Amino acid sequence: MSTSFKKRTLFSGVLIASSLATMAYAETPKPGFTVTPSIGYYNTDSDRQAGNDTSYSIGVGYQTNSPLALEAVYLHSDASKRGRNNDLDQYRVDGLYSLPEFTTVNLTPYVAAGVGMTDVDGDSNNLLVNAGGGVKYAINSDVDLRADFRLVKDIEDNHLDNVTSVGVQYSFGMPNQQASN
Repeated sequence: MSTSFKKRTLFSGVLIASSLATMAYAETPKPGFTVTPSIGYYNTDSDRQAGNDTSYSIGVGYQTNSPLALEAVYLHSDASKRGRNNDLDQYRVDGLYSLPEFTTVNLTPYVAAGVGMTDVDGDSNNLLVNAGGGVKYAINSDVDLRADFRLVKDIEDNHLDNVTSVGVQYSFGMPNQQASN
């Protein structure tokens, strides 16, 4: 083995170990209930009879005492196409997993996935799965700005939609332990 390969391997090992240690000591979000109103853009599959339009959503969730949070979401979009107004309603339950916070700028990236139902014009209630992620910017300990992108797969009709949104997440958790001591 060359000396250069050994040095790169040692450097890579130290880098990975320090990254894992940083992840282990990263501050977890404050546990408690959350409410997240959002506005966004719903982009439907080109095969779907609905169009692309603005979407509105509200999420109510619970942040556990770990990086994991659960959230129930209602989303509505008019999804107009060729002069026809299509009401698209979505009900889903998502799991969000917060990644380590970038402490210098208060950004916390997260990944998300979930299941639910899509209803277009009351014609069908189709099963969906979604996956994506986003980033939260902490304004203070109780309010975050949140940007989110999701791929939404309609299982029954085989459509792949996507939704991009921005919102404000309000946390109603317990006070930090350090502040009460």
